[in-house]
Amino acid sequence: MSRARPSAEIVAKILRQKGLSAGIRRGRALVLWPEIAGPALSELTEAERLEDGVLLVRVADSVVAHQLTYLREEFIRRYQEKQPGLVRELRFVVGAEKKARPKSKPAVLPKLNPEEESRLQKLAQRSPQDLQEVILRAGRAVLQRQKENPHPPCPICGGPSREHPCKPCQTLLAAPAVQREAGRLIRFPLKTRLEGEPLQAARYLAQQKLEAQLRDLLPQVIQQPELMPILQDTARRYLQLRTGEKEVRAYRHLLPESLGSLLKEV
Repeated sequence: MSRARPSAEIVAKILRQKGLSAGIRRGRALVLWPEIAGPALSELTEAERLEDGVLLVRVADSVVAHQLTYLREEFIRRYQEKQPGLVRELRFVVGAEKKARPKSKPAVLPKLNPEEESRLQKLAQRSPQDLQEVILRAGRAVLQRQKENPHPPCPICGGPSREHPCKPCQTLLAAPAVQREAGRLIRFPLKTRLEGEPLQAARYLAQQKLEAQLRDLLPQVIQQPELMPILQDTARRYLQLRTGEKEVRAYRHLLPESLGSLLKEV
């Protein structure tokens, strides 16, 4: 019997399948900032957004920004201890002091329904104890923003977008490194060289190409049954790419509908 995988791996897989991974990763960086900066500095600063591993932090004025640059490496080190690879760089943006913002009523975000809340609770329970509250808060924020925005999330970065993929991710898909990774993933779905959103983009591209291969192979296999092993191998790689699992028999339901009845083994 195979060993149970660490809970962190299970959570990462579920988040990836639900399309929440990128958004929750960003939310986790923002939620952790007060702990990283400490009580005093968090009163004068606010983590604003995470872009490609670069965390943008809004600060009270240029003097504070200048002083914080001397602490950049320490902040990055603390992030590395909490969440390795999450934040690779920090940039300080001068703006209004956090506590001096207009006292207007905050926007009321849509509430999560019981099913959504239950799903988040289950995700949190499967994660390490020290991350459970972070995942809950970040997950709620991501889902609430998605419900507030009428546009569905981009299949790569998870951000709301009229276009799918969104324009920044379309640019990412055209990057040579992403295309090379996608070519590798088509052949070896479990061997990755990239990480973060470039990896997500490469997975998306590889999945699209494998789906096209499956559609092309299906009518040929019907006419030439001896091609069935090729179809099975393509379907196995497709499911490995989608699930991150080596053994994929339990995931046949994730195959395109037209293949489900034909493929008994993958």
